[in-house]
Amino acid sequence: MERPPAPDLHLGALLRAFAVLSMVLLVSLVVAARVSRQTEWRAIQERYNARATAAGKAPIPVGIQQTWRPELGITDRCGSCHLGMVGAPLEGDALFAAHPPVVHAPRELGCTVCHGGQGRATTREAAHGNVRFWDEPMLARADFQAGCGSCHTHVRLPAPALAARGAKVVEEQQCGACHQATRRLDTVGLRGITPDWHERHIGLVEGEFGFAPLPDEDLPAVDAFLATRVGAPRLVEARLLMESLGCRGCHRIGGAGGEEGPDLSSVGRKPAGDYDLTEVRGPRTPRQYLYEHFLEPGRLARNSRMPAPAVTPHQADLLTFAMLALRTRPLPEALLPRDRVRAVKLGERDFPTDGESLFRSFCSGCHGAQGEGRTWAPVPAVMPGIGRAEFLALADDTFIRKAITDGRPGRMMPAWGSMEGGLRRAEIDALVTYVRTLQPAAVAYDAVLAAAPDPALGREEFARSCVPCHGEHGEGSPIAPPLAAPDNQAVRSDNAIYGTLVNGVAGTAMGAFRQFNAVTLSSLVATVRALPPVAASRTAWKPARGDAAAGAALFGKHCGTCHGDNAVGKEGPALSHPAFQAAASDGYLAATVIRGRPQAAKAMPGFGQAGPDHARLSPDDVAALVAFLRGLVAPAGTEHPAPAQAGDTRLP
Repeated sequence: MERPPAPDLHLGALLRAFAVLSMVLLVSLVVAARVSRQTEWRAIQERYNARATAAGKAPIPVGIQQTWRPELGITDRCGSCHLGMVGAPLEGDALFAAHPPVVHAPRELGCTVCHGGQGRATTREAAHGNVRFWDEPMLARADFQAGCGSCHTHVRLPAPALAARGAKVVEEQQCGACHQATRRLDTVGLRGITPDWHERHIGLVEGEFGFAPLPDEDLPAVDAFLATRVGAPRLVEARLLMESLGCRGCHRIGGAGGEEGPDLSSVGRKPAGDYDLTEVRGPRTPRQYLYEHFLEPGRLARNSRMPAPAVTPHQADLLTFAMLALRTRPLPEALLPRDRVRAVKLGERDFPTDGESLFRSFCSGCHGAQGEGRTWAPVPAVMPGIGRAEFLALADDTFIRKAITDGRPGRMMPAWGSMEGGLRRAEIDALVTYVRTLQPAAVAYDAVLAAAPDPALGREEFARSCVPCHGEHGEGSPIAPPLAAPDNQAVRSDNAIYGTLVNGVAGTAMGAFRQFNAVTLSSLVATVRALPPVAASRTAWKPARGDAAAGAALFGKHCGTCHGDNAVGKEGPALSHPAFQAAASDGYLAATVIRGRPQAAKAMPGFGQAGPDHARLSPDDVAALVAFLRGLVAPAGTEHPAPAQAGDTRLP
């Protein structure tokens, strides 16, 4: 049987193809070797070795230099070019210079943990993050200290005013004369401040220096300043500015703050691709977006309700830096820095907790730096002036505490005492104490005693300020007791009348009258003492409930335009809001109707006197209005809508 012919394998053609592919492979290997010899990092290393040899220093082996910290997720090859980190530093070339002195050893932690960028890359552009689809470009030179926020997320800040005073003391005492050369102060806040530092300095003589005791009031200020010396002065300056502008009123930062805007705790790590840079006028980078947003938030985010902060370009630059520093990254528990441990494990705050600082951090964004009140152009609502004299004359500490604690659910005022990210009881108490300090001081009683009373002035001021509640002759009314009752006059000394006038009576319609000078107070005291007795009893007096139906008619005529139908809120506050009703006493409501808010951003007239567009309301009218308002208490769960606003209500 014949065998079939062998198939033609075209061996000649296969051999020729194999030869061609072998040549291609050989050329590729040659080209690859040549390209690898021409890389940026190799050329830099060869330049370094040439200069090192000329300087009599040891060269380094040419090759990729890598820092690997798997527990941090770091693989950094930055040392392949920045040779001052791996070899002997050389002068005259920034790549060969030593890293500036910092608390940490750069060779141990790598570079990207602080500076950002793409650590695995081996070309300049890629390593610096200036490539498509890489969302974490390297921080600019001026922003390097923002990298501290990757790990040190809870550096505690003292009260700014106290720290500033401490800085002045340190400068005046010329502390740097010694501490520049020996134990430097620029990182003492990280190392820890020895409690007995002052005692150890007293009497110490070193060379020509002797140390006298500092005044006791300066010691807390110096402690506060030293606490800010954490090796990152720009970071501390930026954080202090951020805390002074009321940002936490709307934004949660590090677990504390409001919910009106987005959580900013890690905004510094926001992917670059998530920014809409189309409206940015400068370089189209995330940093420039943040900078321009602080100057004109509504232009970059059209639906934003964020008002433009009153900041200079320099301050906007600092705020941008503060945002870049909010770049928290997860760390193994063993590597957590002490400040983060104190915050996470012990609940320590990283912002100042004195009353003034808390007000600036949480309240000033809405209510103004001094509580003067403000309006927001994007929001058709008036933020009340809680620091104004006419408000503090009527609002007692209980009212202020309840307003802070319970807020106005459904409105822009958060319930700081119960919400996640809110304030602790001691912090609310500190806020109440500070807000009370905004009230003007009263004229001293000694000055009132020394002032001669003016009977005509006393009668005039009594008619204007006292008659609307107490009646024409001090006989009393449904909202205020009789001043001329025999059992009142007999026990009321001039000092007691003065105290009632300047301090008011909590929970009643009797607010404080601290706007009066010594002569006016003296005249009023004399007028009250001279009132003829009336047939009434002060001790038996009780406030009377008014006619709610009559109050409804009065509200519709005088109040609904600002406070909305059924007092649900409009330009004026929502008087039917359960939280407001729980905080406000009948006396507070009555006194507000009578005295108004003449200095508020949206002025409310006082109805205790006739005005150009309204008649005077009698005490019976005021009692009727209070009864109507008390009847509007909404059941739990009733919606009290916030001011209408198209689009997204959150800040971008």
